[in-house]
Amino acid sequence: MKHENGASPEFSILLRKYLSGNLTDAESDALFRLLPDHIDELDDRLAEDLASGRFDGFTDAELRSRLFAHLPMHRRARVYRWLPAAAAAVLLMVGGLWALNAGRSETGLVQVKWTAPPVPAGNKAVLVLGNGEVIQLDSAGNGMLAQQGGAAVSKVDSGMLSYKKQAVDAEPVFHTIVTPKGGTYAIVLPDGSRAWLNAASSIRFPTVFGEVRTVEVSGEAYFEVAKRQGSIFEVRASGMKVSVLGTKFNVKAYADEIDTKVTLVEGSVRFAAGADSAMLRPGEQGVSRQGVLTVAPADVEAATAWRNGMFHFDNQLLGDIMREVGRWYDVEVQYAGSAAGRRFSGIMRRSGSLGDVLKYMQLAGVKCELNGRIILVKQ
Repeated sequence: MKHENGASPEFSILLRKYLSGNLTDAESDALFRLLPDHIDELDDRLAEDLASGRFDGFTDAELRSRLFAHLPMHRRARVYRWLPAAAAAVLLMVGGLWALNAGRSETGLVQVKWTAPPVPAGNKAVLVLGNGEVIQLDSAGNGMLAQQGGAAVSKVDSGMLSYKKQAVDAEPVFHTIVTPKGGTYAIVLPDGSRAWLNAASSIRFPTVFGEVRTVEVSGEAYFEVAKRQGSIFEVRASGMKVSVLGTKFNVKAYADEIDTKVTLVEGSVRFAAGADSAMLRPGEQGVSRQGVLTVAPADVEAATAWRNGMFHFDNQLLGDIMREVGRWYDVEVQYAGSAAGRRFSGIMRRSGSLGDVLKYMQLAGVKCELNGRIILVKQ
């Protein structure tokens, strides 16, 4: 049996007891067992109240803040694991509230203004051939696109770009693939390795690899490297070099970010900047900042979430989050006050409009306005 608002009586009772601080350990376990089945109902109710301006009961902003601000860390982790992807958007609100609460004295809902929010471009990129010719990959039909440098390049049914060697002794030429803001693209490289480009990124590579397989990356890319006996695969990005034999890893090297990051999913890699170098093991992230290298355990899911069409922020500065949002939706982000220094955690899909993102940022206490293609984030 469910109430008119969609929540079951047991869930509503447990939630209200949690808000009042009267929940036992056993009842707390029951509440979190029920949460995955009721997260859509919470999300729908929050969206309904947001649109109507009504904020009573468990949708009251102060009560929401109390709920998520006092959520134990291990509970948050359990919720993150349990939630289906379709309900993940609400976590931006959830994570934002608990992270923000410690540093905020104000409560209540803030206002977001937007008109016709932008949507991401999706599977979009251009291919620049060795002779300078430019091919728009999103509008190109399937089949062979070009023959150059001993290789044939084709667009396959999945929309992925694929290279196949045609001549063994041909002189290679260099191709470059560039994604715009809001676009991503996938490539099968000449050696069979696979690469995925994030928004506002590029990869440059020869049509035929030599003994050392070298590619150059700007922005962000995820690699699944094909093993080739005795042949090293190198990624060069922002003054850093990553050397591997066969592995899966993510490289983040945007020009507007201080750090260049390598996150290892499986296998092993050596990354170097200048005279310094370090080895990574699976689950570790190497960071190069002004030539200084550090290695630390990584949140691999967060680092590679973009590959699965998700935003995933783990206690990140709002400035870093909004840089990624701006890059994905091709908007400029400006700040009034010191809002960029606040931290948030959360997960949501990247396939929705910017309005979806701003709605949940609003619920997390972020004041922002969208005017044309400029987001103004207020303190």
